[in-house]
Amino acid sequence: MLRAWAADLHVHTFLSPCASRDMSPGAVVRRCREVGLDIVAITDHNAAGNVARAMAEAATAGLVVVPGMEVCTREELHVLTLLPDLSRAAQWDAVVRRALTPGENVPEIFGEQWVQDACTGVISSETALLAAPTRLSLEDVVRKVTALGGACIPSHVDRAAFSILGQLGFVPEGLDLAGLEISRVVGRKEALLRMPHIAGYGLVSSSDAHSLDEIGLGCSLLWIEAPTAAEIVLALRGALGRRVEIE
Repeated sequence: MLRAWAADLHVHTFLSPCASRDMSPGAVVRRCREVGLDIVAITDHNAAGNVARAMAEAATAGLVVVPGMEVCTREELHVLTLLPDLSRAAQWDAVVRRALTPGENVPEIFGEQWVQDACTGVISSETALLAAPTRLSLEDVVRKVTALGGACIPSHVDRAAFSILGQLGFVPEGLDLAGLEISRVVGRKEALLRMPHIAGYGLVSSSDAHSLDEIGLGCSLLWIEAPTAAEIVLALRGALGRRVEIE
């Protein structure tokens, strides 16, 4: 049976170098419940190291965590990638890690990157250079995530920076995209007026939260049977009665 799930599919933790230092997985989960979310996707930059801890924190909180990652492609555009489960999120994390720009993070320039162990809760520093683009092309990302049973949603397409439209000027034909994300500052009607060429894609609105007070500011209502990546894809495509409401 279909039911409505309040979802924010673009939330960072303190693993992302540009996120607030109070964005621990536990704090993120608690804030999600405070603002009434049912589903959150943890989508750190080029890494999925805090997904397991967030899922552990959410297990008794009445919140569903969808494993995810926001990948920066070699074209320097951001793509939300949602995976079916923790195992395949770990596989994807390994693929992206091999494609990271060589070098170590410089906290004084990019910010700290903290990862929290899912079992012990111990917090350590991630030294990989997560702020830089990966060597994966947009096509690579879509192909590899789709092969893992996941979904790809180009991020904040209405922005000039790090978006598929800002970097390429168009959405390439033939890509197996689940849909497109619009940022929280625009609604569906405004987005379609400004970008009529995206009318053929399912749209989702998310917060792109980098601080606790931003969580839930961009929210979508997903009419789905279960809180899974596969059901989210069906909703974005308007299939089998599933749908997304963002206004």
